[in-house]
Amino acid sequence: MRLLTLITAVLIPAALVAAPIPKDKEKPKDAELILGTWKPEAFDLGGAPGAPPQEVLEKIRFIFEKDAKFKIAGGPEGEELAGTFKLDAAAKPKTVDLTMQRPGSDQPETMVGLYELDGDTLKLCVPNGPGEARPTEFKPDGKQYAVITFKRVKEEKKDK
Repeated sequence: MRLLTLITAVLIPAALVAAPIPKDKEKPKDAELILGTWKPEAFDLGGAPGAPPQEVLEKIRFIFEKDAKFKIAGGPEGEELAGTFKLDAAAKPKTVDLTMQRPGSDQPETMVGLYELDGDTLKLCVPNGPGEARPTEFKPDGKQYAVITFKRVKEEKKDK
């Protein structure tokens, strides 16, 4: 009987340690979930004037690509900007850095902001321009910070 107890005490824990533990399916990271084309739905300046008109917002697309690259297409003059992005999903609130080089500029500029990603909705809280301080909370203040709400573009029809 003692031998059986000894074998049980040694073999059962050894079997448990040796057995593979099933891994939960890993959730995709925000850097993967953000990939794709996004259309601005709302541009909130906290009541301050200066938001782009809806007809301008209709044309703009943010396109997040692999290798942390992004493009902004469809500006008022049809211009396109390109750059890189960096997300920090561990920060509270989550942060985003958008670095781009504007036409006619010699130096890249970085705009630091906050982001929320919930399925097909992306919200960015960003300052009025590059070089400004990162917002500390997720709300427009009517002076320095805007909140832009985007919806994922599933598939757009091309004009023929």
